Amino acid sequence: MKRFLAIGTVLAALALSACGANEEPKSTTADEVPEIIEVELTVPETANVGNEVSITAVVTQGEEIVEDANEVKFEVLNLTSGDKEMIEATLNKDNHYAILYTFKTSGKYDITSHVTARDMHTMPTKQVNVTGDVEKTSPTTEEHAHGDEHHHHSNGATIDFPDGTATVGESVNLLSNVSLSGSPLVGARVRYDISLSHADKHTWLEVPEKDPGVYEQAHTFTEPGTYEIEVHVTKGDDIHDHVTKTYTVK
Repeated sequence: MKRFLAIGTVLAALALSACGANEEPKSTTADEVPEIIEVELTVPETANVGNEVSITAVVTQGEEIVEDANEVKFEVLNLTSGDKEMIEATLNKDNHYAILYTFKTSGKYDITSHVTARDMHTMPTKQVNVTGDVEKTSPTTEEHAHGDEHHHHSNGATIDFPDGTATVGESVNLLSNVSLSGSPLVGARVRYDISLSHADKHTWLEVPEKDPGVYEQAHTFTEPGTYEIEVHVTKGDDIHDHVTKTYTVK
């Protein structure tokens, strides 16, 4: 009898062992999938040229604020000119990744936060509309005294670019005489920002130097109307001047 009981016990143990071997292992994949990171990007809807603004990003994963992101950078893209900057953000005391930024020219900008954290990457974008003109809001004493509508003075530079007229479909030469302390300013970068009044579309032209201090570029207007042409002159870090004139196109 004892012999039969012993045999039965062994058979039961073998059966239980076989059942255990046939069971599927429990999956832990669901527990191992991390929650996605999310970014709350904050930018001002509008800004003024020359005024410093704060741009921030709050990074979270579920209910947790992410303070250990591998990298957070803000891309500032001027949609008009195509100029772009990439600026690394720092974590402030409020656990916001932040930068302070000053827009140098007016226009529409895309602000994109490039966030890499915990093996994930996300890049939300928001837009800001920048208006104003540093020099126009703070005119020099000489401009007040003379009221010279053809010249703009800053750091001693002078831009001579008159108002004008043109005909649709006909090429016109847009010429600027640029001087510094009474002498031609050579080797500067000159650009024309051409826009139809009350329209968002801008055309940017790089203007070559034809003669010392003389910058000239041909342009053909495709629509009638009143255009604003903003002449931008830069050279090094010390000279950044611009003046806006009007062209009537028929």
